[in-house]
Amino acid sequence: MDTKRIECQGVVLASMPYGESDKIIRLYTERAGKLSVLVKGAKSRRSATVALSETFTFGLYRLSAGKSFYYLNSGKILQANMGLRNDYDALVYASALVEIVDKSSVEGEGTARIFSLTRKALHELSVREAPLPVFLGFLIKYLSFMGYRPMIPETDEGSYVFLADSGVVEADGAAGGTALDLEDIYTFRHLLYTPLDKINLSHVLPSTLEKIYGLMKVYAVDNLQLDKIQSLQLRM
Repeated sequence: MDTKRIECQGVVLASMPYGESDKIIRLYTERAGKLSVLVKGAKSRRSATVALSETFTFGLYRLSAGKSFYYLNSGKILQANMGLRNDYDALVYASALVEIVDKSSVEGEGTARIFSLTRKALHELSVREAPLPVFLGFLIKYLSFMGYRPMIPETDEGSYVFLADSGVVEADGAAGGTALDLEDIYTFRHLLYTPLDKINLSHVLPSTLEKIYGLMKVYAVDNLQLDKIQSLQLRM
């Protein structure tokens, strides 16, 4: 029987040692969702596959299907996102990004929409001076694509609170929640509706961004059913 072979674009979500010289990577692909891929010789710095097995790499991968995972035959780097390693904050947010996608996606499943969002977010994090708005924009869009879009009002009239299980709701009748002001509501809308490469919150108070970050982190953990987002514990 012929071995199944595929050629696809993919983003490396995670990379781990396997045996003495190999690695297994988890690859989120455009066509086949999340795949586990064995990369032969990837632990050797002389290997041509080293860069293709690095976390955050976006590349073209030629794979063969095996019993337990795919095997990397060859590939080409399309974007290394090396800028992430030169900025501590960007590295933390990028690590959290791939951790979230990896933990909340299922082997062999995925969408081209999430692939594109992940690829674009990693690129934006690697080139932006202010990575937090990009990460928040990714997070709210990813949650929406996964079916957990937070409620956000279309009008500024009224009083609102944020609830971890539903998003922004009217304060009247809500049990608890975190009170929101007009700048909070504006920031939520901007993050949800603005393309990643157009997000600009330089005029928003840092305290507002920190508030939205805290609310969205809890919302993501609750709705994606994650124990925690380990990478964000490194945030300074």
